[in-house]
Order: sequence, then C-alpha cells, then structure tokens
Amino acid sequence: KAAPAKAPVAPPLAPITIEAKIDVGFGNRLFLRGQGEGLSWDRGTPLECVDSKTWRLIVPSKDKLQFKLLINDSVWAKGEDVVVPPGKRVELAPAF
Repeated sequence: KAAPAKAPVAPPLAPITIEAKIDVGFGNRLFLRGQGEGLSWDRGTPLECVDSKTWRLIVPSKDKLQFKLLINDSVWAKGEDVVVPPGKRVELAPAF
C-alpha cells in the first residue's frame, strides 16, 4: 500500500521590517501601498511613528513585498518601487 501523499508545506512567514527616516511634518502620517501579504495599491497601510524622524512597519511575509511610501496616503514618494524579500530589513530616506 502506498504512503499517503503529504500536503505541500507553506514557507514560514518571515518579518519584513520597513523603516523610513523622514520628518513628514506635524500632523502628517506616512503610509505604504503595494503588493504582497495584504498590501494594496488602492489603499495605504499606516506606518507607526517611532520618533520625530522614524516610521516603521513590520509585515510577516512568505513572499517579497513591492511598495511605495505616501504622505497622508495621497502624496507618492519619488522614484522606483521598493522590493524587499522576506526576513529582511530596509531603511529608506524617501523624497517627495
């Protein structure tokens, strides 16, 4: 009798840490839009304000993330999309 087939094992989630070093001004917030692990190009995910010039988002992911940063989920950062593989940390200094 043949052994039962094993179900494929999903890769484990590895946190992607995104840190943006920017002062967006009092009352403003930084958001991220993109694809991968629940991100969307249509609506941003807010980053956490760590201090006056540091914003952070940690996303558990099994696939790479592709994204851009926005101020107040409306003003897009200049430049190309950022791509980060699972388990990595990226520090950005975005320009708007």
